[in-house]
Amino acid sequence: MTVAIAILMKDPGAAKTRLSPVLANDAREKLALLLFENTLQFFMRTRAGEPIGVVTASRETAAIGKKYGASIIEETAHGDINAAAGRASAWANDIGATSLLVVHADIATLVDEEVDRLLAARERCSVAIGVSADGGTNALLLTPPDAIPFCYGPNSAKAHEAAARQSGRSSEKLQLAYLSRDIDTPQDLRDHVEAFRSPIEAECFAVATMPEVVAGDGLTTLIVEALARTNRTLAAGDIVVVAQKIVSKSEGRLVAAKQFQPSQQAIALAAEIGKDPHKVEAILSESSDVIRARRQPPDGLLITRHRHGWICANAGIDESNLGDGRDGMLLLLPEDPDASARAIRSDLEARYGAPIGVIVSDTFGRPWRNGLVNIAIGTAGVPAIVDWAGRTDAYGRGLKATLPAFADEVAAAAGLLMQKDAGLPVIVLRGLKWQAIAGSSARDVLRPVTQELFL
Repeated sequence: MTVAIAILMKDPGAAKTRLSPVLANDAREKLALLLFENTLQFFMRTRAGEPIGVVTASRETAAIGKKYGASIIEETAHGDINAAAGRASAWANDIGATSLLVVHADIATLVDEEVDRLLAARERCSVAIGVSADGGTNALLLTPPDAIPFCYGPNSAKAHEAAARQSGRSSEKLQLAYLSRDIDTPQDLRDHVEAFRSPIEAECFAVATMPEVVAGDGLTTLIVEALARTNRTLAAGDIVVVAQKIVSKSEGRLVAAKQFQPSQQAIALAAEIGKDPHKVEAILSESSDVIRARRQPPDGLLITRHRHGWICANAGIDESNLGDGRDGMLLLLPEDPDASARAIRSDLEARYGAPIGVIVSDTFGRPWRNGLVNIAIGTAGVPAIVDWAGRTDAYGRGLKATLPAFADEVAAAAGLLMQKDAGLPVIVLRGLKWQAIAGSSARDVLRPVTQELFL
């Protein structure tokens, strides 16, 4: 399947008129050209091999497009964006493309992950709409390229959705944090500058007033409501650290110990270390391997490899802070902590219209050291590891093998506020420098079993 990509670019001299209160004519023209060239470079880099066209009536814009090897599609009806998009549709059909992605040239920040999510939607629907922050359409993916008539204008996302419905086509609206934000107004410009300002210092704060969580609760709703009660909000680049405990509770992972019928292995192991056989069976059911087992207070030591790969006590199963009347209950780790983090992130980004990272954290012990520390067991967007190879240290010395465990460092910092007796299961870190990673996973920190040195 071939996806043709068409970038709509009006005459830069007539662009960005709503910025006239803060930018002179020449500055607006330079900004329009800068945004266009940034958009074109992005697609030339990330979608190499796909046909890329520029729809424009401007000779200057056409010259830039030709410099990068893009096809130039002449805009004949000056200023009519729907006619310009129609020209793109005809071009895509002429070259035999099966799909057409139409994008505006004024999206300040494009990231691979969001474009990949948009393009993946063609497997589910004929019309995928990248909704702008004001209800417009910043990106439109059509399969086939002439699936619907174009309906750009105020509230065009709804108009394109209606056009799909009238044409008997399936559609989907996508709220993508970066892709939803163009630069049209003075406030757009201020927001963009503020979002990417180099921070002087980072901030860490707890989301107070979170209620007791029970199975079926929507964590995003609870977090948003708690933030609102304390006059807080989330901003671009924030990382939200969510305690595993409330994720597991919301996902119904609270189970009575007696529900686990002890196997012969569990009975034998329980007798050896002095632990309840029902608990041992629960631990074995969540584990792929027993690493260490011995009799010691308070109820035996059992270190296992969790089925997700974590090496921890009791497969991460918890009995503390479960709530009143829950004696004899066990709280298991989420079925898929990365998926849990992705769901929370998607909902938070849709709510706040800004790129946000999410970490699901838990407290683990460490080999050779006493005490517990928060680590990341699920991530969304946030890189588990950052590779500093090729960078230099503070004295200019080249780094060869430096891999900061970024997500664990963030989780550990959050743990300073996420105390066991504080009732603060959600922490926000603001001002950190990080780059969103598509498909990030907390399990990226795990060494392959063949490289383990101490087991």
